[in-house]
Amino acid sequence: MSGIADLFLHLIFPATCPLCGKIASSCCVNCAEGLLSPNLPICIQCFGPYPCDKHSDSFPHYYGAAHEGQARKLVHLLKYGHDGAIGFSLGVALSFLLAETRADALVPIPLHMGSPRLFNQSKKIVKGLSCKLKIPLQDCLSWNVRVSPRAPKAAKDRDPLPENAFKMKYFPRGVKTAILCDDVCTTGATILKAASALREGGIQVVASLSFTLGQKGTYN
Repeated sequence: MSGIADLFLHLIFPATCPLCGKIASSCCVNCAEGLLSPNLPICIQCFGPYPCDKHSDSFPHYYGAAHEGQARKLVHLLKYGHDGAIGFSLGVALSFLLAETRADALVPIPLHMGSPRLFNQSKKIVKGLSCKLKIPLQDCLSWNVRVSPRAPKAAKDRDPLPENAFKMKYFPRGVKTAILCDDVCTTGATILKAASALREGGIQVVASLSFTLGQKGTYN
């Protein structure tokens, strides 16, 4: 009977988990959790251990997995396969990393100006995090400048982001602290510029999070 039910679900929702093949699921939360490791947080400025002796003004960055293998595959399916449901599952899976972190809001890194994508993949991840952690999502940032897409370039070949790369779209009431979220973190530059914009808006970033962490000098 379960086989018939699964077939019926597949006809209605023609999606399969790319990791286990389960039908009617873009990505099983259990499968996503299986890719994650309880990595220690790193300093967002130098990628060294956190707390950081060199950067006392830094904040911790949490990540679920290295940007390789199946984890990289999921990120690409989310970003380029236009399957937003994957993002929600990734957010739910990542939530354990922030279990001890308190903040007033979760803020996604916004899409670039003129992006052809149908949705913001980082926002999809934050929706899963928000559902699990009961921390409100605040999509309060936008790009302030037009920059070329960064993902196809090696980190060493990327142009430096300007100081005013981001701006506040609105000022969320009662929000004093936030966690910044992105799908991939390669150099930390995007997160640091976003944190600067939030700080100018009176919001302190207490941590950042990405599903995967790329090595500096590699491709996304």
